[in-house]
Amino acid sequence: MADFLAKVKIIMMDKSSAPSDNITLGPDLSYDASNAQVAVDAINSEFGTTITVDQVLSFNTIGEVGKYVESIVHP
Repeated sequence: MADFLAKVKIIMMDKSSAPSDNITLGPDLSYDASNAQVAVDAINSEFGTTITVDQVLSFNTIGEVGKYVESIVHP
């Protein structure tokens, strides 16, 4: 899990305009459909997944996204 969470966190923080010490997707990172798409594309490219913006935006934190990605890659 640590590797997936670390990679997902790096990707998502990189695609956000918020300070890196904030880890929630909504108000703190200001994730919306457009910047979430950039993160989704990067995650799918990195892990070979096919997650969607709607799936990512259904989570509250980067940790939840990381766990979800891990569950897909290593079911």
